[in-house]
Amino acid sequence: MSTPVLDQTPDIELWQLVRMGNLQAYGEIYERYWETLYESAYWRLYDKSAAKDIVQEVFIFCWQKREEIQITQSVEAYLRVAVRFKILNHLKSEQAREKYRLLAGRELPEITHSTEESIAGADLQATYHKELQRLPEKMRQLFIDSRDHGLSIREIAEKHALSEQTVKNQLSSALKKLRAGLGNYLLD
Repeated sequence: MSTPVLDQTPDIELWQLVRMGNLQAYGEIYERYWETLYESAYWRLYDKSAAKDIVQEVFIFCWQKREEIQITQSVEAYLRVAVRFKILNHLKSEQAREKYRLLAGRELPEITHSTEESIAGADLQATYHKELQRLPEKMRQLFIDSRDHGLSIREIAEKHALSEQTVKNQLSSALKKLRAGLGNYLLD
């Protein structure tokens, strides 16, 4: 339940309070956006449990990293993009991928994006590509083979004449570097 003062407070001001550890402000943001984020996740996954988990993970992440996350435009757009990335990570898991294939025959709802979401998405994409270019050449190539081309660790190792362990180590290092560079966006 919203407190009378906070329910009139603009999102950006609430976020500033959250960054200072104000649990009531965090609760207000949660109350404002939990349901719409859940619905958005559900319509992309058709899985109530996974949708709830994803939204909860986003809110937990936001609380844990509140001092580092800087939102200057729209709290809602930030949360929507965070949920979208969590959904993408979820779909990458083998079990979820198989379930998604079975559901692919269903007609998916048309998804529209607000201007704020488009700006947040474009900003994230630009930052991702900048951070990707900062990786050492060989590491970047292995990462692109894995993520963009969908090659397995074994296939990458064979393609580049490397051991599978070397490929695993390089991918792990690439992810760590990208996570550090995308701290405000990447939730895994």
